[in-house]
Amino acid sequence: MFLKRLFNIIMYSFILIVPIMPLKVKIKYFPMSADFILGGLAIFIGALYCIRLFCIKDKAFLETIFSKRIKLLNIFIIFFVLLSLISVGYSVNKAAAISETFRFLEYVLLFYLIIIIADDKFIKVSFLLYFLSMIFANFYGVMQFVLNLSNFRDAGAVYPLGRGRVFATFENPNYWGCAVNSVIFIPIIDMIEGKRLKILYNILLFILFLFNLLMSFTRGSWVGFGLGLLLLFFIRYKKGLISLPFIFGGALIVPYIRNRILSIFSFSNLTNNERLKLWKTGIIMFKEHFWTGVGNGNYLYRYTEYVKKYKDLYLGRWKFSVHNSYIKMFAELGIFGGILFIGIYLMLFYLIYYTYKNSKKYNLYALAFLCFGASYIFQNFFNNLMFIPQLNVFVWIIIALLYKGNFLEEQEDKKWEF
Repeated sequence: MFLKRLFNIIMYSFILIVPIMPLKVKIKYFPMSADFILGGLAIFIGALYCIRLFCIKDKAFLETIFSKRIKLLNIFIIFFVLLSLISVGYSVNKAAAISETFRFLEYVLLFYLIIIIADDKFIKVSFLLYFLSMIFANFYGVMQFVLNLSNFRDAGAVYPLGRGRVFATFENPNYWGCAVNSVIFIPIIDMIEGKRLKILYNILLFILFLFNLLMSFTRGSWVGFGLGLLLLFFIRYKKGLISLPFIFGGALIVPYIRNRILSIFSFSNLTNNERLKLWKTGIIMFKEHFWTGVGNGNYLYRYTEYVKKYKDLYLGRWKFSVHNSYIKMFAELGIFGGILFIGIYLMLFYLIYYTYKNSKKYNLYALAFLCFGASYIFQNFFNNLMFIPQLNVFVWIIIALLYKGNFLEEQEDKKWEF
């Protein structure tokens, strides 16, 4: 029990601290950041706890990780990790391949340890802590705007009151906009489902989250939020579909928002042109290394070679992210790695959908995160968010919490059947 309590305490600290601690430093192969240090400690203690379970021949926990709903995910993860490890051998930058593989293993191990160890109390406290941490980060985002602390400004763009794009406690407004979407659907759902006494509380929270989302000026997050709303109304509140044209029309009335939205469709826009060239570079890299890719985490380190070879793709610097998580994986791990990567995330979001359909306790949490899932999958076509630890680790953690919560419910229901 001591090891379990210690794991819980470390994970509570992780969930509370990581969203508000963007600092990261690399020492050789290993990133030294809050998520890596606390995550490493949690994995170590969790592994000791699992070893103890084996020693006392308590193997009941294996039911959670070998249930039929998760078997395919297990297979995808095993083969993906194997391909990642093999790619170290042919990578130009082996340190990057090792680091990227370790990072993915951190997500996976935390995911499985939560599934094994979490109980109802842990799940409820974890959801509360993540929500509180994100509320704090959103308040900081407001202060960042008010005090003009952001220096993020796109060339030629004009922002309200001369302020820069809000990124709060994250490193980049694109990451921050996506992170806000992970919580913004909760007050919306609670307003629709909840009691009248909570309406003011939820309205204030929604305004706080919406302000941060808008002031991040992240077009992908805005469209992602719209897709999340569309999904929310379509699968649960169909009457809300009527409101979507009015919401969109209202957004277009505000000049700053209208100009930013319309820029999505402009091929003369500098950012759009850059992304198209970056995607083209990634696709060429994939075609030339169709079966194996260039090695996990090595797109960045082969980029120079390709823009020298294809001079029309050069964008003024010798290192540039591909800004598309899916193209990145096809370029780095080839056709099989790319398919496995997509399969992993589809299976993860299937677990959310299954929880939404079958859980009573966590039904609304699953619904909110399902809406976020639509946003997340979409925004990864334009950014490498699946490779941003401060953000992506919580996708794995929250899905593990939802899946385990539903599993515990099903076990409880089986007891009552007898």
